[in-house]
Amino acid sequence: MSDKIMQYVIVGNGVAGMTAAEEIRKFDKGCSIKLLAQEKYLTYYRVKLSHYINKNFEPKDLFIHNEVWYKERNIEVILGTKADFIDTTNSSVILENGDKIYYDKLLLANGSSCFVPSVLGQEKEGVFALRNLHDLERIQNYLPNCKEVSVIGGGLLGLESAWALKDKGLAVNVVEFCHTLLPRQLDEELADYVKNKLEMLGLKIHLSSISQEIFGDSAVKGLSLKNGNTINSDMILFSAGIMPNIEIVKQTGIVVNKGIVVDENMKTSLDHIYAAGDVAEFNGVVMALWSTATDQAKVAAKNMTGGNETYSVQQPATLLSLGDFSMFSAGEIKTNAQDMAYHKENIFHKLFIKDGKLMGGVLIGDVKKMGILKKAVTQNKDVSALLENNMGVLEILNNL
Repeated sequence: MSDKIMQYVIVGNGVAGMTAAEEIRKFDKGCSIKLLAQEKYLTYYRVKLSHYINKNFEPKDLFIHNEVWYKERNIEVILGTKADFIDTTNSSVILENGDKIYYDKLLLANGSSCFVPSVLGQEKEGVFALRNLHDLERIQNYLPNCKEVSVIGGGLLGLESAWALKDKGLAVNVVEFCHTLLPRQLDEELADYVKNKLEMLGLKIHLSSISQEIFGDSAVKGLSLKNGNTINSDMILFSAGIMPNIEIVKQTGIVVNKGIVVDENMKTSLDHIYAAGDVAEFNGVVMALWSTATDQAKVAAKNMTGGNETYSVQQPATLLSLGDFSMFSAGEIKTNAQDMAYHKENIFHKLFIKDGKLMGGVLIGDVKKMGILKKAVTQNKDVSALLENNMGVLEILNNL
């Protein structure tokens, strides 16, 4: 029996990296775990960054765990260190400073970067993307110069950022190239309803709008759109999606597409190297969700330590909370499924059913049933008996 101490190296200390380190320690009590972080901070709630735009905070306010937590689990965290390259021949990670860290098993959890579409003038002062704590600090420092701002991207993070900026007293434009908001979470009817609600609450929403040029001298003064319209803006915030950080594996032989391609065990095309989170592509898809990163990291950790766990895609579920306005969406929001709705005053609920089974659902205005709805959607719960009893949306939600 070998007494060799296994060397586990994890590149990236987002939620995938941190979760994997925690899980590896559970399965291998005596191993070495090194967690490499490009940022100078311990793992933090990246999904909360937009909520902090209008708040005074210390970086530690966003930390998931403090230093003691890592020390108790004997996880060595190396902060402020960029991993430049993977030397697969010699099983080592080459750091930016030239140092080498050797591994027996390697997890790539180095996440993603903001996708910034090519727009003339994007190099001007006052153009930002929000992906990390440093970005957040830079945005906050710039805001005193601003009265009106534009967020390019009408997805969840874009809307959350827009709301936080509005909450800070700024006039806010949301510029979305699709003809609806939240196309992954809502059908057209619900998207129109949400748009109208958010406009009533003070956001200016521009749909089917493609940014053409950011104008101003050295600093941003506005945004021109391809439809000919112009929006005055003292700041531009891009929130137009993500790009997996795949540069680290170029010329390694590891198969990449949009992200680092993994199998159902979260293993890459090379033995002993795994990937999880925003950098990983499974079945042709990069999910880029917090819950997905956590699930994938647990599977990777189990298999890195000798287990045989398989990853299966969970139905997406997202919550949008802007002041008193709340919306929850779970599962497949399809127009080719049977849908049934309940709409009264500030509540709009919709269920999507196919062959008697619950495929998806949206709750707007009252999201208390979101846990029950998510579980039922995940299970593709059969609601045919409830339908035969002519139950409406509220009755079905109460009987799930």
